[in-house]
Amino acid sequence: MDAALTASEIFANVARFTDAYYVAIQPLCERSGLPPMAVDILMFLANNPGHGTAGELCRCRGLKPAIVSFHVERLVQEGYLLRQSVPGDRRKTALVCTPKADALIEEGRVLQRAFAQRLTEGLSAEDLAHFHRCVAVFSRNIDCIRRGGTNRKNNRSEEPK
Repeated sequence: MDAALTASEIFANVARFTDAYYVAIQPLCERSGLPPMAVDILMFLANNPGHGTAGELCRCRGLKPAIVSFHVERLVQEGYLLRQSVPGDRRKTALVCTPKADALIEEGRVLQRAFAQRLTEGLSAEDLAHFHRCVAVFSRNIDCIRRGGTNRKNNRSEEPK
């Protein structure tokens, strides 16, 4: 039996993960009146202060610019985000969470922690450590593939099994 993952299996599980995450944050969506994508964007900006532009959000999350623009506009109109110019780069606009977003962000973080805990139920600390090592290798391989590289050496984890 071939143990290799197929691209179809990976894409299917990414989609299932996203669907499950949106179910997990649904209570917040209902209370705020915001769609899951808008809540997700707000949470990303709150949790990743070094990636505070729409372009960085698109790059890091693989989202389409038009979708991000639509939801950012709604978050700005509803007072959850501000647009601020980036010093030294007039082409960029930082997206900054407002105090109005604070309670929503805190509740979102509680839901995110609960989602992560539910997702990892049944896994030991050793299982999770192994998973983190695998994800690190995936990340390096993805970066190499994106650069057009084919060098496969040095992709093994340095840690013992």
